[in-house]
Amino acid sequence: MDSKTVIDSTPTLKKPRRTFTAEFKNKLIQQCQQPDTSVAKVAMQHQINANLLHKWIRQSESMSPPLKSLPGPQTDFLPVIVHPMPVNQETSPPPVLEKKATAHIRIPLHEEQHSVRHQMIEIEWPVESTTELLFLLQGLIK
Repeated sequence: MDSKTVIDSTPTLKKPRRTFTAEFKNKLIQQCQQPDTSVAKVAMQHQINANLLHKWIRQSESMSPPLKSLPGPQTDFLPVIVHPMPVNQETSPPPVLEKKATAHIRIPLHEEQHSVRHQMIEIEWPVESTTELLFLLQGLIK
C-alpha cells in the first residue's frame, strides 16, 4: 500500500428509504398529465427520481379502473328459456365386440393305421398372433 493512500474507515450513514402515499403518487401523476409538463420537471420539483415517477405512471396505467356501483339495486332479470331435451326411449344396443378370427389347428400325434383311436392336439388360436403360435409348436416338437 502506498503511504499516501488513506482509507476512510468512518461508517457512512445511509438515508432511510422514503415511502410515498398513494395520494402523493396520484397527485404527481396528474401533474405529469397536464399539457406542457414533463415528467423530469415534476420529478425535480418534488426531489424524486424521474425513473421512479415513470414507474408510478406505468403502474397506474396498468391498474384497472375501480368498478362503479349501480345507482340502486338492480331488479331486472334476464329471461332464461329451457328447452326440454327429447328423451330417446330406445336404448342403444351394447357395443358389439369384434370377434377376432381364430384358426382351428389339428395336429396328429401318431399315425398308426391299426390304432383305434387317433391322438390329436386341437388348438384354437387367434390369427393375428401367429408368432406366438410358432413358439408353441416349436416347444411341442422338442
